[in-house]
Amino acid sequence: MRVIFDAVSERDRASQSDKDNPFRIIGRMSTEAIRLQKARAKAGYPTPADAARAMGVPLPTYYAHENGAKGLSRSGKRYARFFRVSYDWLMNGTGEMKPAELRSPGRITINLYGSVGAGFMVEPISNTSYADALDEIELPDMEFVGALKINGDSQYPRYLHGEVVMYDLRPVTPDVLKGKYAVVDCLDGRRVLKILRKETPSGAWQLDSHNAPSEEVDVLAAYRVLGTLS
Repeated sequence: MRVIFDAVSERDRASQSDKDNPFRIIGRMSTEAIRLQKARAKAGYPTPADAARAMGVPLPTYYAHENGAKGLSRSGKRYARFFRVSYDWLMNGTGEMKPAELRSPGRITINLYGSVGAGFMVEPISNTSYADALDEIELPDMEFVGALKINGDSQYPRYLHGEVVMYDLRPVTPDVLKGKYAVVDCLDGRRVLKILRKETPSGAWQLDSHNAPSEEVDVLAAYRVLGTLS
């Protein structure tokens, strides 16, 4: 069902036969439920399921909050912190959605000066002044960047024990990162840094490491790796 934020007439025409849809609209939605939808979308989560998985909230619970079946009295503060919006705005509609202290300074761009040798092919040094960049690499808005510390050496030498991995906090489906390193949330509760190799016939994903056996796991969410800090 397509959810319309502002058009009340669209909401009022929601079909009563849609009872099997957990995100069906319950009557006339509360304004706090509509604000929750707006906060989620503004935070970069395309669907309620994406946001629920990222927060670790049961899908039916979050669906009930976004469709107005349940109020936000118990969960409002958690949602406000996670989506980085004002609690007063979310619950009561007062003030700004994002006060100045919650606003991100914006996207960051990094200058690309060329390539560096990492094998038998060696790139000649063509620019030592760093005056002219060849290109720019754009990072996500900093409010969507998180960090994790690597514990172990299963990915050595690509990633070292104690290094910090930066990653995009917005989850994507595993197929988007197929064949790449990703931060992976597993159904068994683990969060790991692995190569998303391929999807198996059962729907699980094969996760590969440099120094550990491959394993097949059910994946809840995957996150794009942005880089490391030593």
